[in-house]
Amino acid sequence: MEEEQLLVTLKETYNLSRPIKCKFLRGSFNDHFSVDANGSRFVLRVYKNKKSHIRNIADMRFELDFLEYLHTKGIPVAFPIRSIKNETLNAVPYNNELRYVALFNHAEGIQIGQINLSDAKTFGNIVAALHKKADQFKSEFSRINMDQDYLIKEPLEILEKYIKVLKLPDISFFKTRANLMLERINQLPITNGAYGLIHGDLNPSNVHYSPEHGFKIFDFDHCAYGWRIHDLAVLRLCFDNTTYKVILHGYQSVRMLSAIEEKSIDVYSDVLLLRKTKDILDMLEVNGSSNEEKTKVVVNAIETLRILNDKSFS
Repeated sequence: MEEEQLLVTLKETYNLSRPIKCKFLRGSFNDHFSVDANGSRFVLRVYKNKKSHIRNIADMRFELDFLEYLHTKGIPVAFPIRSIKNETLNAVPYNNELRYVALFNHAEGIQIGQINLSDAKTFGNIVAALHKKADQFKSEFSRINMDQDYLIKEPLEILEKYIKVLKLPDISFFKTRANLMLERINQLPITNGAYGLIHGDLNPSNVHYSPEHGFKIFDFDHCAYGWRIHDLAVLRLCFDNTTYKVILHGYQSVRMLSAIEEKSIDVYSDVLLLRKTKDILDMLEVNGSSNEEKTKVVVNAIETLRILNDKSFS
């Protein structure tokens, strides 16, 4: 959607101070725009259609309800702003289809990259608090489960589909490794605490930090029911080992992991490298990318599987 059209939408939909400015910020599974309303800052999300992890409007409403809930519980998240009609999700006609928009308060600070160890511990506390508070969240809407099929079966199936179409080397060599991964995932408990609502994509690009405002977590588009170590495994992949260990220590000072949970984080991180391929291919489909771009992703995925296949299995 064009910025001029979104300006009209903002003026008609939200009670914002004038003048209002709207500028494209970033795009992936959704498009995001920075909004300045007479000095007050917000982020506008324009949801894209045809995403595999968002099945219907109920999924969008679930995410927004979850963010409002976390905000009321003191978890530092970018929460949705209600419209003039008191809605967090609003429909906009565009090119013979409905697009949905949501406005969020601005996440102060910058993306977390290298953070000091004291802040890393605090961040671990926040992630654990988010998980614990999420256990009490109730919604009339549904959301997907990041179960064994989501994590392992679906990514392998989509890879095999693209491999066949693009006439690339098969991945039968990975079958034994995939079964080992599946066995380990099946050992994880599906109990309150160990399994529940998670952010789902807790990488540094979705967290801001400033000394004045602290941490702010946003972009819950992938939030789902899953194993809590999912969020920790994402962090393990994104930070150096020293920083990750401090984040983990901070997490466990609020919510202790069972022995099997802690032992499984390394394997779960490998599983996420497998799942990441499907997410990227889904994003390319949503954005109408070329076969050339998809081929590069699949070739890289095959190489990743070879690397994982050669790793010792702990």
